[in-house]
Formats: sequence, C-alpha cells, structure tokens
Amino acid sequence: MPDDGTLSGASPWRGLGKAVLDLFYPPHCALCGCGLIPSEQSGVEREKEVFCPACIAGIPRPPEYRCPVCSHPMQGMMICPNCENRPWYLEAIVPACRYEGGVRGMIQHFKYGRDIAMARPLGVLLERALTDPRFHGKTFHMVVPVPLHSVRERERGFNQAALLADRLSHTMGIPCRSLLRKNRPTPQQAGFDRSRRMENLRGAFTPGCALPSDASVLLVDDVSTTGATLDACAEVLMDAGAAGVCAVVVAR
Repeated sequence: MPDDGTLSGASPWRGLGKAVLDLFYPPHCALCGCGLIPSEQSGVEREKEVFCPACIAGIPRPPEYRCPVCSHPMQGMMICPNCENRPWYLEAIVPACRYEGGVRGMIQHFKYGRDIAMARPLGVLLERALTDPRFHGKTFHMVVPVPLHSVRERERGFNQAALLADRLSHTMGIPCRSLLRKNRPTPQQAGFDRSRRMENLRGAFTPGCALPSDASVLLVDDVSTTGATLDACAEVLMDAGAAGVCAVVVAR
C-alpha cells in the first residue's frame, strides 16, 4: 500500500475482466441466487447487475421521516432521541438501506462469514446513499474507511469498510485514503447504549497519515446504530483540518 494511504486507482482491465467472468461464470442474484442477464449499467441501475428485480423491490429503504443528522426514524417525533443533547462532528450519516432481512444477512455473511465476494453487491447498494438530498450540491475530495484495530483485522482477514470504500471511490472517481488508525481494540458495540458506546471509543482513533488541508471527507462503514463510531472518526478528521465530514453506510 502506498505511503499516502491510497487504496484505489482506475484500471483499464476492469471492464474486460468483468466480461470474461460473466462469460464463464454467469451472474446470480446476491440475495435469492437466481440467474441474471449480464449487462453494463450505471448509477442505481447497476443494482440489476447483482440483484434480481424482485429482490431489488424488497430491499428495505430508509424511513421517509428521519433525523437529518443521524437518520434515526422520526415518524411523529419532534426531537431525535439519538441526537438530543449531543454535539456532532459529522454533518450527516446517510444509510442506503435498513438493517433488516436479506440485507442484514448479507452484511453478517460478509463480516463474520468472511465472504469477500459480498463486497460487490453491498458496494452497489451503498451507491443508493449518494442520491440522498442531503448530498445535493456537495463535493467530496476523498473517501475514507472506518479502520479496524490491527488485531481484529488479522482475525477477520480484511476490513469490510475498506473494501466498500474502495468500490465507492471507483464509482465517484475520487481517491480512497486510509487517513485513520484504530490504536486500541474496543468491545463489540452491539448491546451498548449511546453513552457507553461513546465512552468505549474515547481516544480509540488517531490520524493514520497527513490530511490535505480543507478536504471534504466521505466516511464509509457497513452499519451504523447510534453513529458513535463514525462521529469519533469525524472528530479526529476535523481536528486534523478537514473542511467537513459526512458518512455513508450500507444499513442503519
């Protein structure tokens, strides 16, 4: 990996390689396994490359009424219970889907089943987040994955956020940079409330390399619950000189 933390770069062989793979290994829906017709799509239409129409229709979208910052469901609420009395370093956390059903199964299979092939369909789903109105008119200079501690990354064999960020950087045409380092292991956050999550993460992240001045950063992770991990990363990036930090996740 280059010293500047760059993870990705455009490859002229990517399209040819995909065509060869489609010829010998016809694509199947990542959710139900039915056969798909190979095609070259762009934008949201690229979902047809990895999911069948029935599964696309069934993927749970984020709720219509949600917090503008953390995307917590807000139907009938005046104050977000997740954001109340909480300062944020992030401008917004934007999920592509809800953490339910087949999407939840794919993410769990990706992370805990060590199925790296899931990075492609989940990366395509992640592109949904880019169409959110909160991003209209925004320009991002780089994509940054949420890091894993080195011990956990060795155990898992990869960092799922880095694989997703690398794919998103190709889609957006901006570099993917490893700007953060997790300098100590933290407990699994599942099951902890917001305050406990924030306490667990205090001081857990540090800059991994120099941040270009006044850069607008798009953080990437697979799942967000309270947003504590993403906001802890955003705090480090803002302290390092970022002009602003937003985040996208596959599911909330």
